[in-house]
Amino acid sequence: MTNEQNEKELEFDLSAYIEMFMRRRWIVLSVWAAVVIVTALVTFNMRPVYQAQALLVIEKERGNNVVYQGGPTVERSNEDYYQTQYKLLKSEALLKTVYKRLNLETVPEFAGVYGYLKLNKPVTIAPVPRSRLVYIKMDSYDPLLASKVANMIANVYIEQNLGNQLFISKDVLAALQGDKPNSRAVYDSLPAVVNNVLIQDLKREEAKLKSELAEASGHYTPKHPQVLALSANLKSVQDQIRLETDRIIQSLKIDLSGQLMGNNIRLVDPAMPPLKPIKPRKLFNMLLALVGGLVAGFFAAALVEFIDQTVRTQEDVENKLGLPFLGVVPMTPYSKKQTAYDHLLQKEHSLIAESVRNLRTMIDFAIVGQKSKSFMVTSTVQGEGKSYVCSNIAVAIAQAGEKVLLVDGDLRRSNLHKNFRVSNSKGLSDFLAGGRNTDEIKALVQQTDVPNLTILTCGPRPPNPAELLNTPRLSAFLAWAGEYYDRVIIDCPPMFPISDALLWGKYINSSIYVASFGKTRVPLIRNATRRLTEAGIKILGTVVNMSKFGGLSYSYYGYYKYKYNYNYNYAYAADDKDETESKSKEKKTHSADKELV
Repeated sequence: MTNEQNEKELEFDLSAYIEMFMRRRWIVLSVWAAVVIVTALVTFNMRPVYQAQALLVIEKERGNNVVYQGGPTVERSNEDYYQTQYKLLKSEALLKTVYKRLNLETVPEFAGVYGYLKLNKPVTIAPVPRSRLVYIKMDSYDPLLASKVANMIANVYIEQNLGNQLFISKDVLAALQGDKPNSRAVYDSLPAVVNNVLIQDLKREEAKLKSELAEASGHYTPKHPQVLALSANLKSVQDQIRLETDRIIQSLKIDLSGQLMGNNIRLVDPAMPPLKPIKPRKLFNMLLALVGGLVAGFFAAALVEFIDQTVRTQEDVENKLGLPFLGVVPMTPYSKKQTAYDHLLQKEHSLIAESVRNLRTMIDFAIVGQKSKSFMVTSTVQGEGKSYVCSNIAVAIAQAGEKVLLVDGDLRRSNLHKNFRVSNSKGLSDFLAGGRNTDEIKALVQQTDVPNLTILTCGPRPPNPAELLNTPRLSAFLAWAGEYYDRVIIDCPPMFPISDALLWGKYINSSIYVASFGKTRVPLIRNATRRLTEAGIKILGTVVNMSKFGGLSYSYYGYYKYKYNYNYNYAYAADDKDETESKSKEKKTHSADKELV
């Protein structure tokens, strides 16, 4: 059961979002079109940018040197070493050298006193993951210049790396190749010589022979055979030491000379002038604009929906206003030749006619249990179609067989006589201003072209509408109307900027509230409905008028689908049957209607 509820909630949320986007489709389309147009203008007017790239391989250094064998060494990690090399590739000194060698001060892109600093942005160092390869990329409006700069950066970097790597070896090699008097002392002090095992043994033998020779020289003359033998042995050992030292020095010279000829960095692929630009990516940009513009449009629609303070749907009425929802009346333009309720009189089935009939049913449910079925119709401000809704409700109820009196209670701006095309020369204001007996009302009401429906127009516009509505004649009129009619419907003035509707509310304690689709702000509607409830007037429900087609809401989709897919004709056959049965009742009451007229 829980899974079914979750699925229903998910379906409801999805349909709600679809409904929202359908209502705001013009916002979505406008944002989408704006994004696409701006992207197209920027993309197709952008100057092409070319990219050339040179590929280097950077081998790791060994981390020691034969000249300093036996000394302390520091092991460098791959991460430290390669990060250092990447920074050196974009160092200011390197870029400055490249700038001078290529005479980039003559290029407009890099002109200026510190033009070499402008190379920092178009030059990109891109290491190849999990390898010792690195790309040097250069962006420029000129493809040939892009390749020249990339190759020059690679060459200068290789040169600088070789110089930085061997500057100590050069100094040592120069010292070893010198012919100075103290060269033998330098040779003997080198770690490679001092730490040699053979030379160490020969040094000990030399020291021993020197000691024996000194002792023999104290006892014998220089010509003594023992002294001569020791002197010969000492000279032989010293010659061996010199010979071994010279051999080690020669080996160092050869090793250092070999290092000067090598480098751990080399250029693998030189940069070539690119054939196609990398920017702008026209196809990609336009595809991104198509998708991104749609997403931006959805976000814009959601934002407008979030900050929208008007009433549009049943959820808005129930959640924002906290009022019962009766239904919607779609916006349907009609010509001057048609009446406002012409769709209810035609035999052809229409969606707006079904909306009004559905509204009639909801009103009947709302007034169940009430002693009086009469009610008034009001709205927040002028222009919300209150009189239109009131006229259609009255016609629909009259078609159901009830005897209806429709009263134009707006003594300031009357409109009902225009909807029914009747005279407004006399009406309610005449009775309220100087009526002496309720029997005078019979001469003021007029019969319409709708059976069971009579209308009492406003009449001449009085100078003091509020004072007329405060007279006892209003109560007497409503009492008279309640005796002769099944339903009395009052088209009241709007709540703002006047309060005439509250004067009607002293005698009619039920009201239907009309809110224009996407027009009147919720705070103003709340203020108006609060005034009604504080005056003791019960709001039967809210009607959303001039609702626009579109979306998947119940008003347009669900209800429509129900009527047309689930025995639509049968529903209308029942209505026709009710109308036929009501004709007999009309004949009985026709004479009474004539007396009222």
